[in-house]
Amino acid sequence: RDSRADLLKRNMKLLSLCCLVASSLALQLPSDFPKCKLGDPKMNECLMEAVFGGIRVMEKSMPEFQLESIQPITVPSMSIGGGTGAVQVVQRYKNFQIFNVAKGRTESVDSSITDREFKLSMVMHLEDVDIMSQYKLNGSVLLLPIFGEGEVKITMTNTKVPFELIGEVAEKKGTKYADISSVKMDLNPAKVVFDFKNLFKGDPRLGPEMNNILNENWKEIFNDVKHGYNEALSAVAKNIANQIFRKVPYDDLFL
Repeated sequence: RDSRADLLKRNMKLLSLCCLVASSLALQLPSDFPKCKLGDPKMNECLMEAVFGGIRVMEKSMPEFQLESIQPITVPSMSIGGGTGAVQVVQRYKNFQIFNVAKGRTESVDSSITDREFKLSMVMHLEDVDIMSQYKLNGSVLLLPIFGEGEVKITMTNTKVPFELIGEVAEKKGTKYADISSVKMDLNPAKVVFDFKNLFKGDPRLGPEMNNILNENWKEIFNDVKHGYNEALSAVAKNIANQIFRKVPYDDLFL
């Protein structure tokens, strides 16, 4: 039979596990995370400042939420399928890093936030977003063959991003939590600059020429595949949001 010491150890382990589970279910936002008052008729005005105020707080890692710093936002791997027009190539990325999102601002907000519903629609403006990644691609762009593998830098300037976030509020063991069920965004940059290194196995003439063609026709090229970027980045945003919303009691999200 187990000795009293063994039983005590087992109970202590059980207590520690219960505390760990409880702490993972109910967390608090960092003290500098901005909040708005639920039911405030000026909620939209408050959210104009609070949205990017919260995003800037997230430039610091939040280990209790299992969130790394969003400077940069890092996506371990992603694939963007070919378009229906100019771009007939699958783009595969690893260590896809997005810089400077926190330097953006909110241009407009429309929200419907109640005890049972969470809906936030807004337009964000991102001034200069840099993307750094490892890439691999093989296919055709503007009917021209393209292949390569290496580093890429993509710069998007003055990007308007309509962004919609929808969630439900449900009670779990007497405490309300929000769950974000849908995130949609639409990237609309004023300009995109591509710089793919090592195209055509590093050919010193073909690589720069292809980058020039991509940049001269950036709008047609980007618009043909941006749905893939929108879907991939919406999934990332949804995951980040739920890492917070599912762990902080709903009432504690507000003043």
